[in-house]
Amino acid sequence: MGALLELAGEGRLPEGFSEYIDLGSGLKRVAGSQAVFLKLLKSFLSGGQTEKLKEQIRDGNIAEAAATAHGIKGVAGNLSLTKLYEAMTRFEAGLKRGEVEDALREEAFDVAARTEAYIRTLVEIAD
Repeated sequence: MGALLELAGEGRLPEGFSEYIDLGSGLKRVAGSQAVFLKLLKSFLSGGQTEKLKEQIRDGNIAEAAATAHGIKGVAGNLSLTKLYEAMTRFEAGLKRGEVEDALREEAFDVAARTEAYIRTLVEIAD
């Protein structure tokens, strides 16, 4: 668990990182395996779920978008991507009501973009 946590302790991660990714919690969820944690983060990035969600919203497929938001929320929770989990929880709730609220949509996609950027930074530094 140490090397990734040391990055945070040494100030090598960007400001705001810890608000978006809880490294300690994420590593605990994978029994401290940095390799597994990084693999899961990379898989999340390559999965393209955020783009899929954007397309579903753009195409008016609200029920599908709610399901995708739910999936993103689940992965975010499992990987301790805290801000993304919170944003997708709110966005999913709105979608389940059949609403695509501009503020919730903007928040969800902004948080997703920032989270993905932080993941890319972590992967680059850790590799």
